Amino acid sequence: MVTPELVTRYVKELILAEASTGFSRLRRVPSSYTRTCLDRLAAIGQPRREILFDGIARRAPVHLGLAPPPAKWEDPELAQFHDEVLQAPGSPMPSRLLRGMAAAMRHDGPEGYFANMPAELVQKADSILPTSASRIRKDVKKQLAERFSATADNIGGGNWLYRGESNGRSFAVLIDYGGRMDQLRYYVQLSDAASGVRTKTLNYETLLGMGFGRWDLVTADSQAENVELLAELLAELVGIPDRLAAFGSA
Repeated sequence: MVTPELVTRYVKELILAEASTGFSRLRRVPSSYTRTCLDRLAAIGQPRREILFDGIARRAPVHLGLAPPPAKWEDPELAQFHDEVLQAPGSPMPSRLLRGMAAAMRHDGPEGYFANMPAELVQKADSILPTSASRIRKDVKKQLAERFSATADNIGGGNWLYRGESNGRSFAVLIDYGGRMDQLRYYVQLSDAASGVRTKTLNYETLLGMGFGRWDLVTADSQAENVELLAELLAELVGIPDRLAAFGSA
């Protein structure tokens, strides 16, 4: 069984590897919150970034089920960072929200709440090619079946459970397509006796401290790429026990 200390070091290395590429993988995630996190991170100095990375890595054993969650997360730097993210001006807006604002502006007229919506936001809203939960589900089902031989079960409330295998390791992923603003939310379920990894709520963004696995920027023209990325992230997460073993023996 791996130790929490080993997990912390591994995830810190994972964060640094992402940072060395300008967070190129995370920047592909269609999440307004994740993109705002990365924009805010780019605006702060390296010393503070290192403090944040250390704080994120220290949470990894909890996310992987190797340490109990604390009664209260105590990390002032991380708390301040996420407060700044929430207050960041000019942040990306969820696709559904932006389109809804433009529709309300036109419907309600000059007396409406969104009457003064900036022209550039209206133009951006009009450029969005919307998709639907059923179309996303169809593409996800096909992608996960091809890559992981995954089965798909509708468990109600917009939630689907996919069970598959990656490099000989069984896993499941719960995907919620029923959000008001999010097109999907994903949570990996994984249990590995050798490493002790045991989780039902894992996603890549949470592990790296840059989001919560909530995708709200999926559009018809980005959907195929987004679904491919989802499969890529699932393979990355399911492979963590093996990479922890290799990291510990290095």
